[in-house]
Amino acid sequence: MTELMRIDDIAEMHHCSRRHARDVLVKLPGFPKEAPTSTPRNRLWLRTEILAFINRR
Repeated sequence: MTELMRIDDIAEMHHCSRRHARDVLVKLPGFPKEAPTSTPRNRLWLRTEILAFINRR
């Protein structure tokens, strides 16, 4: 399991479309910031932060 997640990985985890993940999920209040190695073209998030965000809810 890789430590970095792309928008496709987030969509798969939440069983939703890539578009929904991009336009809604990553813009939720409190959603983790992008990983330091992220670029505007290749946005990445740390898996541990995403899982912590999900488990907080």
